[in-house]
Amino acid sequence: MAYELQSRGCWKWGNHTFRDEHCGPAEGASLMQYVPMPVRLDPSIGFFFLEDFHNFPSTKAAQHEHWAVTEDDGTGGTNAVQDGGGGWYRHYCDGDDEDEAYVHSNHEVFKLQAGKHLWWEARVKLTEVGGTSANFIVGLSENVGADHMRDAGAGPPVNYDGICWYKVDGTMSLSFETSLGAAQVTRAAVLPHVSAHIYRLGAWCFPLTATTFTVYPWYYDETAALAAGPQLGVAVGVPTTLTLTAHGEMEAFFGVKNGAGGEQEEYIEIDYFWVAQQR
Repeated sequence: MAYELQSRGCWKWGNHTFRDEHCGPAEGASLMQYVPMPVRLDPSIGFFFLEDFHNFPSTKAAQHEHWAVTEDDGTGGTNAVQDGGGGWYRHYCDGDDEDEAYVHSNHEVFKLQAGKHLWWEARVKLTEVGGTSANFIVGLSENVGADHMRDAGAGPPVNYDGICWYKVDGTMSLSFETSLGAAQVTRAAVLPHVSAHIYRLGAWCFPLTATTFTVYPWYYDETAALAAGPQLGVAVGVPTTLTLTAHGEMEAFFGVKNGAGGEQEEYIEIDYFWVAQQR
């Protein structure tokens, strides 16, 4: 007997959403089900950005639609959408020590605003080419450019406004960080990084007061079927507080960087990236 679609309304954290018995998503496996539908569907209420990577140039371009690329030249790998369901995009960095590549939105259009929630999520596949030498990063940040992952596995910049997940050279774990200028709050080694696992990584920025936000990390390891986030009652470290008045505008971005002594071309694969925010 063929499955019948059986979508039902349900309430999640005070938000009315929908779930299907057969199509899912499984409990906790989707951050999207905690985003109110009007934010996603009504442009007068919400601002919704989605990149599903159905098309992307195979060579470096100064700009492609709403994306720009900052990278060291010389990579031999082909940056391209891969064959397969859903559209997975693969982006390489060059193979010299500390060579890097970042793909980032052209303009800083995401900003924490008083009393308005913001959510973001990216579905990525992180495969190690050279053992443990890859650096990966994905999230929202201002001024994305060279050395957004610093050399020698030192992680994100020392001064930036942003919210990101990342992995550094020489480790096999994923960390989460919020930054307000020179003040970072880092949740190191939140979960083990297993090469070639598919991760959904994101965050929920919850307006706490008129001038502050609480930032809740969220993740789902698809391969291991492991999820954590505030809606599951599973804390990912202590939530971060960001001060609204000082936090700047941000771009969506993802990147990969070769570690010291790696001498191979690392790459990052991404299926989609979405950001939702109350307008």
